[in-house]
Amino acid sequence: MTGLDRAYNTFNNKLQELKKLSSVSMSETDTRCKIIDIIFKEVLNWTEDDIERERYIQVGYFDYEISTSIFKYVVEAKKSLVIFNLPEKNRKVKLKTIYKTNKEVIDQLRSYIFQRGLLYGIITNGNQFIIGKFHNTDGTDWEENEVLIYQSLDVIDTNFIQFYETISKEFVSHYGRFKLSTESNKGQTIVRTNNIGKKDDELIRNKISPELIPIITEVFEEIYNLENLKDEKILLDCYVKNEDIKKYNSELGLIFSDQPPTFDCRINPVQNTDKTHDQLTKEIVGTTNKLPDPIIIIGGTGAGKSTFIKYFIEVKLDKGTKKNRPILYLDFRNETKNTIEDTKLIYQKLLNQLYENHKTLKLNNFNVLKIIYKSEIENKVTGFWSHITDQDKLNEKISEFLEKQSEEPILHLTKISNYLVHQCHKRLCIVIDNADQLKEDIQKEVFILGHSLHRNLKVLTIISLREGYFYKFKNKPPFDAYHSTIFHITAPPYREVIRKRIKYVLSNFKFQKIRLDNDTVKVEFAEGNLSQLFLNLQKSLFDSSSSEILSFLEETSYPNIRIGLEKFKFFLLSGHTKSNLYMSLGYGKDGKRGIPIWEFVKSVALESNFYYQSNKSTLFNIFYPSKSNRNHFTKIRILEYIIDNNTGVSKRNNFISIKNIVNDFTRAGYTSEIIIEELNLLYTSSLIFTNDFVSDIETEITLDENSEIGITQSGVYYTKNLITKFYYYDLILQDK
Repeated sequence: MTGLDRAYNTFNNKLQELKKLSSVSMSETDTRCKIIDIIFKEVLNWTEDDIERERYIQVGYFDYEISTSIFKYVVEAKKSLVIFNLPEKNRKVKLKTIYKTNKEVIDQLRSYIFQRGLLYGIITNGNQFIIGKFHNTDGTDWEENEVLIYQSLDVIDTNFIQFYETISKEFVSHYGRFKLSTESNKGQTIVRTNNIGKKDDELIRNKISPELIPIITEVFEEIYNLENLKDEKILLDCYVKNEDIKKYNSELGLIFSDQPPTFDCRINPVQNTDKTHDQLTKEIVGTTNKLPDPIIIIGGTGAGKSTFIKYFIEVKLDKGTKKNRPILYLDFRNETKNTIEDTKLIYQKLLNQLYENHKTLKLNNFNVLKIIYKSEIENKVTGFWSHITDQDKLNEKISEFLEKQSEEPILHLTKISNYLVHQCHKRLCIVIDNADQLKEDIQKEVFILGHSLHRNLKVLTIISLREGYFYKFKNKPPFDAYHSTIFHITAPPYREVIRKRIKYVLSNFKFQKIRLDNDTVKVEFAEGNLSQLFLNLQKSLFDSSSSEILSFLEETSYPNIRIGLEKFKFFLLSGHTKSNLYMSLGYGKDGKRGIPIWEFVKSVALESNFYYQSNKSTLFNIFYPSKSNRNHFTKIRILEYIIDNNTGVSKRNNFISIKNIVNDFTRAGYTSEIIIEELNLLYTSSLIFTNDFVSDIETEITLDENSEIGITQSGVYYTKNLITKFYYYDLILQDK
């Protein structure tokens, strides 16, 4: 029996006991003794001689330091019910992705690592594991490091080989470190040599990136922060409305647009932004006497739901409406499962917003509070306080009573809401945004919370969800227990989004003098020269009615506007971008057509890598075969098959059963295993999609013969356009 076999048998035998222990409240000491020690000693085969516990260093006591003769790492242990906020499906993520929501424990581990002069560490509560390199010594950003995560003991069970080969004594001793990289698909590549120099190295970002990052952060990301007047101006100048326009692909006879889904009759079929605003306003205004149904706003990933909500609240709603419908906004990106379940915290946040943003209501005023608690005060005046005749003493008693009531946020906000409705003829409107950024089980808690607020406070609630999650949840508890009004947010045209944002940069930024120092050349750009980069981009994208660059960005990302903006940012910051040249005042003149498409695609595809590798790039290698396949053209044949079965059928995507695809391809000599593998690669790369919106959710999905699929706009673009371009082959032929 191998060490791996023995380890898995031990783990499998103890799994149920470990799961039971990890689900109950235990002290940190008990968690270490009853769970973590078992995993590291009995499963991963570390011995007491390898482990040093609770040693005091300058920043405190570390829990474990585990070592071989050449390698050491620190383990930070937490109590069993201290839950880390981790993505639901990914095995690897960058530290920056999970840092904000796990800041305290990551900072604690890093402080121990610094003191001990180490690089690697593990964070665990006995059920979840974060494994990786938490400190760099080569000057690179540690937050860019990828960590390996296991969301539960069940995930470890499913991926036990990877878990064991990463942190067991056997493999750490063999590799002299954590083995955090995975093997590539060898023997199935177009380029059969691995002798490309610097193939795994990264370029330094282009020299002007420090000047560009503030612009990118402010303008080319989602617009949802409105903390000052500048942010409001960006919203006003950059927001793009949608018209009732369909994108028609005459080549296929298909319509590609982000249209309202038809799977639920409650979904408002309106696509036009102004009409949606008008109908949403009617729902919010309603009547003060009648409590409107909760409103659910759905839309695809990256379609701009948060921006829509912010624009609607800040710009579209007039002051009179907002005065009668005081709006409170909850961004659940800032919440965890613990804070959501502690309802008092949510109510207190709402109270704090009321006090801060709606001061004209004077809800902290003594006389207003006396009105809010009028009946309770009258009962006490005629009862417990009946002996008090001095008005000052009575007011003191009333003040003490009111202060005590305000310390109970749930009851206090309920009383305030009742006062606003019946005394002031105002109704609170609570917006619950970005709940779809959380795990599915937490999203359900948020949904219940939203309806609880609606029912208990008699307020209007607006909840935003991805349409994929709504599709999945709509007929299941608790979603099927409530009646709601549903609006769909359509993604705006990508080209208008990018046009407005470039225009905003050119109109609102003062570009300082830039000095670039290379090893051999020193270049100085005068004040304002950086604007020439954005002018040349504007010309390259919009001077022609058929810009290849704009088509590339739009076709490979729409309707996910967020992804389209990410690709534009990649170009601006890439080490391959010839920023010095593009900033030249003479660039694009004398008959030149501006930035070439091949240079733009190269910068986006490589970002800051020397060479193209499909597992690192947003540009999909359509010729890279699946694990069981050796044919480089299978994906193209599948996509052509889908197109052939759509052409001339209708102007809507005709969903095709995977069972039919498998049957036809097996008759042509393929195996069903290969076709299913290839379809899943096409699906994860967004070249095909399903009729049940599962691509819109975070849960890992595997297509099977019961699924039905259609081709995306991106799938058509790769099949009909990209595979005919030399610059595409110039990149993918570097793939290893």
